[in-house]
Amino acid sequence: MATLVPACFLLLLSVSGTYAYNQIRLTRVGSSSVYQSNKASLANDGDFTQNIQRCSHTDDKPNIKEAWLRLDLGDVFSMKSVKFWYRNDRGGANYSTIRLRGYSIRVSNDTTLPPPESSCYTDPGNVTLPTIIEKNCERTVRYVWIYQGNALEGDCPILEICEVQVFGCETGRYGEDCSYTCDHCRNNASCEITSGVCDKHGCADPKMAPPSCSQCLAGFGENCRRQCSPFCKENRCDINMGTCLLGCNDGYLGSFCNTTCRYGNYGDRCQKSCNHCLQNTTCHHVNGFCSSGCKEGYKGEKCDTACSVGEYGKNCANHCGHCFNNEPCNRFDGRCNDCETGYHGFKCDKECSNKTYGLNCLDTCGACLDSSPCHHVDGSCPSGCNPGWQTTPKCDAPCPPGTFGPNCINKCSGNCLHHAPCDKESGKCKSCSEGWKNDFCNEKSGEPITDLEKLTLQHLKLDNERLVIESEMLKKESQKISLETVFLKIKEKYLRLKMQSEFQKVMNSTPETQLSEENIGQSFGSDGQNATESP
Repeated sequence: MATLVPACFLLLLSVSGTYAYNQIRLTRVGSSSVYQSNKASLANDGDFTQNIQRCSHTDDKPNIKEAWLRLDLGDVFSMKSVKFWYRNDRGGANYSTIRLRGYSIRVSNDTTLPPPESSCYTDPGNVTLPTIIEKNCERTVRYVWIYQGNALEGDCPILEICEVQVFGCETGRYGEDCSYTCDHCRNNASCEITSGVCDKHGCADPKMAPPSCSQCLAGFGENCRRQCSPFCKENRCDINMGTCLLGCNDGYLGSFCNTTCRYGNYGDRCQKSCNHCLQNTTCHHVNGFCSSGCKEGYKGEKCDTACSVGEYGKNCANHCGHCFNNEPCNRFDGRCNDCETGYHGFKCDKECSNKTYGLNCLDTCGACLDSSPCHHVDGSCPSGCNPGWQTTPKCDAPCPPGTFGPNCINKCSGNCLHHAPCDKESGKCKSCSEGWKNDFCNEKSGEPITDLEKLTLQHLKLDNERLVIESEMLKKESQKISLETVFLKIKEKYLRLKMQSEFQKVMNSTPETQLSEENIGQSFGSDGQNATESP
């Protein structure tokens, strides 16, 4: 059962370390348990004897899981440090303080044992501890706990503390001898005991910046009415002059941070350079970004990264062509020293064309089918070969003599004039040998054997041609005679009809006895004469 021992409420001045702070007189001291007569009040009786008979001692029962000594300050104080004296009567510090290893100092504002997170100090437990210990513990609290949850093998957690002191200031005061007040803090609340930094309640003047409340939250001058430069870091400027206290935001220079970085610089204090923006434009003075993009050979928002292998040009947006042996191209313009087989051009980005292939496109394609291009690298014909060429990968072997057509599967007739080869594509002959005819010279003709027969045939041919001409001429002459004959017959008929008509007239007008040849002649005149002469 925990024990509590009352004490008086007196504040005494003491010296702790280098700085002087008030010793806070403890009002009550309690412990988790008591061993025999070693009650908790022995740790607050002013006796610094480090013999166990003059020290507090928690019980040693095996079922005990934790031990603690609780110090009640009587009110909330701004605590600076805790100092305590441990027993030293067990044959040296190593053994005297062995039970203390792994202890912690916890704080709270009520009597409930606080969690480990409240600790202002925790011993690592792996080193020998001195018998007089002082630890900083800058907290604004009422209760201080020296806590032990560790135990030696075969033992329980035990504390053996001979005397304890707590140093600090009353709430609302800070500094050496607690000589400064926290009146700059809201409601005279507590502040940091060394520097006077205000706690979570902030500054008394809402225009001042916590936690020190010594500078304007925004602006400067009387009542912080004037505005700091918007480019001061954290918007902090001198309360009187307005100069930026923490320096300038990125991209600005000067005491008032009202000057932007000069051309080509950016960032913190304008110390960074940007030189690779497109068309030599400057980058953004704050972040270094190139709004217009990057010049050849660079990439990234700041154009500060060189093109990776295989990239080139503006913003490294282009990929290298087919440089020889996979060498990288020039990262600025994409130029290759030489090209892989099948490519040409400044950047080796063009396949061989115009029926060429190979290294530097110096080889000529074979007879690919329908004059299609061959493969730009190896010259192979993907669709096959033209007729007249053997089926090889490159179609570069013509048909052997005596063959023609696709894959040279056809044989020439062998009857071309003077044993000339036939056309390797079509199999045709320019002229045929004696006794053969048609384009392929594979059809037999008449078989003139001697030159005399050939000459006779030529003469007969000429005679036939002459006879045809003479026949045509005779035919035309016969047509002419026929026409004249028809004309004469028509005329004869006409005259006969006329003679009959005139004769009838004479007979009707003259007595039959008076007719004579003379009269008849006079009646018909020359026409009658012509009529008598007609056959």
